[in-house]
Amino acid sequence: MARAAWTVIARDGLDRASLRAIAEELGCTTGVLTHYFRDKDALLSFALETILAELNLETLDPAAENLAMSEVRCILHRIIPLHEESAKWWRVWLSFTVASLTSTRQSGRHRALYARLRALWTELFRNMQRRGTLLADLDVALEAEALLCLVDGVGIQALISPEALTPARQLAIIDAHLKKITAR
Repeated sequence: MARAAWTVIARDGLDRASLRAIAEELGCTTGVLTHYFRDKDALLSFALETILAELNLETLDPAAENLAMSEVRCILHRIIPLHEESAKWWRVWLSFTVASLTSTRQSGRHRALYARLRALWTELFRNMQRRGTLLADLDVALEAEALLCLVDGVGIQALISPEALTPARQLAIIDAHLKKITAR
């Protein structure tokens, strides 16, 4: 159901992601959807949460003593839109992001998610700095914020200008940034 919702949102936009359109994408009736979800908002929330779950960020343990920069690199590579499926996630994510500008409910959800991500990356970077993996004078809170901005920027630009931000270019941007903050 989540994948059908992603397909409709990515293709038609969040405003046109009706229960009817999602049911049609699934090849079922709206009654099937309303059996599992009380309304469209519940289904769309599920679709968004499923994307986040697939990225598997919630299971990342920032206190892990053995987390290497190569693992951070792999995490970031999983997030950016390197292939069609992740580009679809990004189109869905951006649809929800735009909705958060005018919807109090969406805005609260986005603020909470970004707060969790900031805290996660800050703690992860703090622990990596303590172990000597990151530069000693790095402001880890600022770096966590910068990383969120970098990833968002790469994601947006890859969708807007895929010929300029090819998968190889996206990887190069992420890798160059990580190299700048890694202790020598």
